[in-house]
Amino acid sequence: MIEPKTTSQIAAPNEPESEPGIDRLRILLVDHNAFARSVGRRALHSAGIRSILEATSGREAIEFLGRSVLALDIVFCDLMMPDMDGIQIVRHMATLTAPPAIVFVSGVNEVLLSAAENTARARGLRVIGAIEKPLTHEAVRRALARLGEKPASDGSRSAIDVTPEDLEVALAGDQLRPDFQPKVSLADGSVVGFEALARWQHPNKGLISPGTFIPIAEQSGQISALTDQIMMLSLKQCAAWCDAGMRTKVSVNLSAHMLVDLNLPDRMAHEADRFRVDPSQVILEITESGLFRDDANALDILARLHMKGFPLSIDDFGTGYSSMEQLRRIPFAEMKIDRAFVCGAGKNAKSHAILESSAILGRSLQMTVVAEGIETQEDWNAVHGAGVDLAQGYFIARPMAAEQIPVWLAQWSSQHSAQPDAS
Repeated sequence: MIEPKTTSQIAAPNEPESEPGIDRLRILLVDHNAFARSVGRRALHSAGIRSILEATSGREAIEFLGRSVLALDIVFCDLMMPDMDGIQIVRHMATLTAPPAIVFVSGVNEVLLSAAENTARARGLRVIGAIEKPLTHEAVRRALARLGEKPASDGSRSAIDVTPEDLEVALAGDQLRPDFQPKVSLADGSVVGFEALARWQHPNKGLISPGTFIPIAEQSGQISALTDQIMMLSLKQCAAWCDAGMRTKVSVNLSAHMLVDLNLPDRMAHEADRFRVDPSQVILEITESGLFRDDANALDILARLHMKGFPLSIDDFGTGYSSMEQLRRIPFAEMKIDRAFVCGAGKNAKSHAILESSAILGRSLQMTVVAEGIETQEDWNAVHGAGVDLAQGYFIARPMAAEQIPVWLAQWSSQHSAQPDAS
């Protein structure tokens, strides 16, 4: 039987203090090269890791992973090994009941590292990093920091159990509200609008993720009532901003399930008029992957919404299967490039190429081009260099309640009267 090679509980002198909990993590370091393992071990120790197991081959790693008593937290795995490569290890990890997170470590180019990440995620694994050799203290610390973050895929799932009846009660009461995420100009940093994002604050179950209640609303036929309520609250807030001297735009998501309701354009126009909001201030975002469920009716509805003055935005651009045909047939005024091609575009050549080509296409069609999912200065620099018009994402601000916006605006105006420093 192969025994794990472990450096658990080895204390190095003058080590930096680790973040709480890091010293309790159990790591499996997989690399056939003894020198690479030695470098990796030092980097892990310097980041505060105390329990490190080492596997000298892919097959040895698989045997360790099969031992439930080891309770591993993260696998740092070399991608290219002679007996079994990292992709094969991923295939095995995906069969485990509770697989650890994985970090790929390799000297191969970033395209292959990215392909390995995508493969692991497609198999349901938690990928918290892809690091080019050699493994360094800073690279390890960045990966460990991501371990504590909520996985992006969790946005579509929730442990909270809710029913259509719960949603009906929420719609009848005051449990649903929009939060607002700013959209800013990349040219001068000015705030040009906000996207309204539905939030459900349940009195007993707490904050419920849109990834939980939106599918319920669509499946139960309540999506129209939900969208109408978010639209009404967003129009009311937009009117309040106008009364306070802040004329701005608000974007509202429109489910593809609603593109069968031929009365929708008239109802939207009536609501805008009731709140004294110009339709040009209300951008309707339609997810590209949701078009079309009923081709003729959808074209009818979208054309009439455009005629009534509502700008149309194609959301999550690049994730559907008929992008060019959609742009040809529908009078979109705005293109929102999906976050998958924005976040990390500064490092991923393929993502950057898609980002840049999408921006060129949008500008050539006289559309406002928005990049969503900007999380870092590097992302900002990438979209700015690609010629994108507007930016949205955590780097600018998280979604917030309307009453928080004046304080945020004051801070943003004082700190970012021009675009953020791109140095």
